[in-house]
Amino acid sequence: MRVRRRRLCFIQIADQTVPDLGALFSGEVKLESRPSAELLCPVSGEALHVSGPELALLSRLPATDWTDAESLIEDGSIDLQGLRDLIGRRVLLSDADATSAAIVEAEARFESLGWYDLTAVYHAMTRWTEVRDEELDSEHTPEAHRERLEHNCKQYGPPPTHFPRREDAHSVHPLALPAFDSTLAQTLRARRTTRSFDTAKRLPLDELAYVLYGCFGAQGTQELAPGTTAVKRTSASGGGLTPIDPYPLVMKVQGLEPGLYHYDMSRHVLELLRAMSEEQARSLLTDVTAGQDYFADSHAAIIHVARFNRHHWKYRWHKKAYKALLMDSAHLSQTFYLLATERRLGAFYTAAINDQDLGRHLGLDPLEAAAVGVSGIGIAGDGVHAALHFEPEPYMPSPGNP
Repeated sequence: MRVRRRRLCFIQIADQTVPDLGALFSGEVKLESRPSAELLCPVSGEALHVSGPELALLSRLPATDWTDAESLIEDGSIDLQGLRDLIGRRVLLSDADATSAAIVEAEARFESLGWYDLTAVYHAMTRWTEVRDEELDSEHTPEAHRERLEHNCKQYGPPPTHFPRREDAHSVHPLALPAFDSTLAQTLRARRTTRSFDTAKRLPLDELAYVLYGCFGAQGTQELAPGTTAVKRTSASGGGLTPIDPYPLVMKVQGLEPGLYHYDMSRHVLELLRAMSEEQARSLLTDVTAGQDYFADSHAAIIHVARFNRHHWKYRWHKKAYKALLMDSAHLSQTFYLLATERRLGAFYTAAINDQDLGRHLGLDPLEAAAVGVSGIGIAGDGVHAALHFEPEPYMPSPGNP
């Protein structure tokens, strides 16, 4: 049998709080902090606890070549049981283990896709599955929201100022305030996040088609090199790669069966992936948005799936690639908001999602594609969640403002 360490793991050393056994035997309950090391794997998203001696062993083993296991036992580096334990915990890989073979294959695919290792760790270690935010189950009234904010102020102090200024500025130059009354300006002013929808009505299919085409539709193409085509959408996209793929989850749209779809922008068609009832679709949206049940009242939600394989094909091992890819979703979310506002429809966007669960529902390979956000659309209502809407007082900038 031969072994090697995992190729792409990062070491995290943090303090772990454990019971003080000496104090416990004396009848006291005390806690103490001890350094604890973990291997963070950007391929599988695992955090593997390792001891000091285990780290010392790993530091001597290469990741590109296999080491004979008997030689490690013979030189006293580790005994057979310890070796089997490391393989069973997937800290060490073995050429005689099926699980290890799958990890070796995944590492090779990871390398070929062009991931930058540090952003890959962030992506892998922040994936959510079956998360339900406790605050989202709290009472949703202006009074309850104010009470939670006051609690934050007492615990953490007042928030940083909402109007930041530079006291070290050399001078101040007032600007003439524009009229800002064009059609676009009015739409921008009207944009807001909607959390209350009229579930008794059906969203016209034409409205969904308008927003899908206006936001995610192909407006033009250009061949940049043989076999390399850029697609123009109405939103900016790094390198013209348009790596965000839309997957509508339909709850209540005229002429459409509830369920999971894929929007094919090349043909402007919806491809049904899985049919379900309206109740099942709403329940799924609640689950994958970490319990934000007010969003589940919408008529359709669009899952933003980032195609890492397309994006990283050009920006291979690039330190800013992941950040630029997330910006693609951000640009699309604002365009989505504006198109919905233009049609007098409610809209939302959330990044608080169980992306790992969504990947499973959509059949995605997490190394190649993953959900990064969800947009939603529907006919706004004045139900119980209407109190969550942001209703700001008009504000006019002026040099005389304190």
